[in-house]
Amino acid sequence: MDLREKPGKVQTFLELMLRFRLIALVVIVVATVTFAATRLSEIVSLPLGASEAFGMWIAEIENIQGVWSSAQYLTVAGLACVVMLFVFGGIRAGIASIVSTALSLAALYVLGGAESMPLPMFGILALVSLVLILFVKWSVACMLFPFVLAWAFLSGVLSVVPWSPDDPPYLVWAVFSTFAFANSMAFAMVAGKHLGAGDPQAGSLVKAAKQMLTPVLVGSLLLVTAISVDVSGDANLPYSALWFGILVAWFFVFLFSISSFAPWERLRAGSRRVEMKDKKKKSPAKKKK
Repeated sequence: MDLREKPGKVQTFLELMLRFRLIALVVIVVATVTFAATRLSEIVSLPLGASEAFGMWIAEIENIQGVWSSAQYLTVAGLACVVMLFVFGGIRAGIASIVSTALSLAALYVLGGAESMPLPMFGILALVSLVLILFVKWSVACMLFPFVLAWAFLSGVLSVVPWSPDDPPYLVWAVFSTFAFANSMAFAMVAGKHLGAGDPQAGSLVKAAKQMLTPVLVGSLLLVTAISVDVSGDANLPYSALWFGILVAWFFVFLFSISSFAPWERLRAGSRRVEMKDKKKKSPAKKKK
């Protein structure tokens, strides 16, 4: 009888994504290069429009009540996403999501709609993430460069597949980028926790992705619904369903797959030392004849 526990469908899917990770990497690189060559101006306009709109919104807000009245659905959805990361990912994942969200909003504010800023800021981010992944032994450092690459791909997809035929995608880009960054850093913290416990790289990534399943699925659903209501005044089901599928596929098919190329193994604790502690048992007494 086989007493081993059979992996569930989610784990089987994630393990399959790891096997085909090279295909995901090729798709991201080719698509991102194509987007940059053919739609660079449209992609650059996304952070410009988002930062300008964010700056104008900040200028109009006087207190917390103003935030609630102007973006109540997004506020509720955002708070729910953070709470889910605390519940399913742990304290470190929740804190990482809060810090990531604050950094994303700060970057939008600093950008301020300046046309000369997006490309240098993206270049600096890519360079810093590359240096970190090569020389720094942090779980966030392992995740940052794959995120930058996948984020550029997501921005290109958003420039091709609009949120709606009438509304500009600036708000959508800002919300999706913040959500993607927060969940990516939370995923890194969860994976680092499993690696610190001595789990192998593949197992740690799969466990972390399983813990992120509910925050990503429910959070994506809440955000696309909130954006649809805030932008259109009612739920735009076709576009909400489309972008819900795109966000979920982006995280579990592309980001998760290419993140496995990062040097996670150097974060793994020495498993032999842990096993030696568990093996300190008294030898059984010999039976008398």
